[in-house]
Amino acid sequence: MSHKNILTTFVLAIILTGGVTYNAVFAKFFEQGLVSTSANNTHIGAEIAISELDNSQYQPAVAYNWKHQEYLVVWENVWGGGGHDIYAQRVSDTGELKSWFYVPDDTTFTKHDRKQPAVAYDPVNDRYLVVWIYDTVGDGSNLDIHGRFVPWEGVDAGEKEFSINGWSSNQWEPKIAYGRTPEEFLVVWMNTPSGVSTYISAQRITAATGAKPDSAISVTSGAENRDNPDVAFNLAQNQYLITWDINNSGSGFDVYGRRLHGGSNNFAGGEIGIAGWPGNEENPRVAACSAMDKYLVAWQSAASGHDDVYVRFVNNDGSMEAPLLVGDTPANEQYPEVACTESGSIFMVVWNQQYSSTSGPYGVSGRFAYSDLTVSDDFAVRGVSVGGPNRWYPLIAGGYSNFLVTWEHLRSGTAYQDIHGVLATPYTVFLPLVIKN
Repeated sequence: MSHKNILTTFVLAIILTGGVTYNAVFAKFFEQGLVSTSANNTHIGAEIAISELDNSQYQPAVAYNWKHQEYLVVWENVWGGGGHDIYAQRVSDTGELKSWFYVPDDTTFTKHDRKQPAVAYDPVNDRYLVVWIYDTVGDGSNLDIHGRFVPWEGVDAGEKEFSINGWSSNQWEPKIAYGRTPEEFLVVWMNTPSGVSTYISAQRITAATGAKPDSAISVTSGAENRDNPDVAFNLAQNQYLITWDINNSGSGFDVYGRRLHGGSNNFAGGEIGIAGWPGNEENPRVAACSAMDKYLVAWQSAASGHDDVYVRFVNNDGSMEAPLLVGDTPANEQYPEVACTESGSIFMVVWNQQYSSTSGPYGVSGRFAYSDLTVSDDFAVRGVSVGGPNRWYPLIAGGYSNFLVTWEHLRSGTAYQDIHGVLATPYTVFLPLVIKN
């Protein structure tokens, strides 16, 4: 399609609908060079108070719903008495707060602690799967993985909470990806059995029914502890990439990954070493951009005496490009997160940015990563200053025209911790002037 025809389609959509309904053609703007992705052109929206309950709120996770042009943010809520549960807030891709709701199903399971939520969206059934760890006994001795399907507009009493994994050992840190080709979810987590090194497992969940078509998958195990799992699905290859870090005794932490075929328990090759320098490489996160047919893995590294953030492109065959340093100041850059736009055309990586090397609060910084294997200049998603509020542990999801970046936000002058976010739009669309009579 020519530049002229793309622009004509875009402008006609605006005229006919009376609004900017450009999501459906945004990918073409990337391909035809009509979109600028310079960091200097990045628009960071006003800060959004996603949840400000008078308690502590932790570990936000977010997914994008392209059918309704909105995000779903979930988080762990801690009440004054110490109970933990899961809440959700719908946020439009223009930043409007919509309905919020309690996610678990206390009619099926006792109201024990629920923590560490993760979420992914299924466009075929127009619903989310939210997963978390559940304190089965109530004393922390047996943590399992539970989940619940949530229709796009909020919980449905007919959708019951269900067990994804109920082994007698503790399960931690669930992460989830939706596989479009096999129409399934893949949930990954870390197991912590008594007296045995921690290891990583996965479970496929049929999106339409919630059934488990096969038993749990052993992703990686051994004499060393494995931790911090993550997962992404590459639509171009019907393939997942699962990542984790491993504690190699005496040489620090390293980052590994393994590819899994969608719709099966079969791996596409063995484990691949993504970062293995002297020092610690840990907290890996992964996303896939289907239009690029690539993954991007981000992690923090302590090789330089303080923590920096690196990224690395991983190809569909498991080969890799050279690592790129994206967060490098005398202060600490930690806890990276990465996402791709819904069109599959551009990555964004964010991380915690410390104000100084010795003290000060944390903010959130970011960069974009492109199909030509380059990255933008770094920029402040939310800057930091002396005496400013801490913004911790950012989470991110990509829509068509922007990303939603969320974080834990320490409310100034209180002991409360909230969930805040911003919309980051990484491009400028160049359109001809259109005059309507």
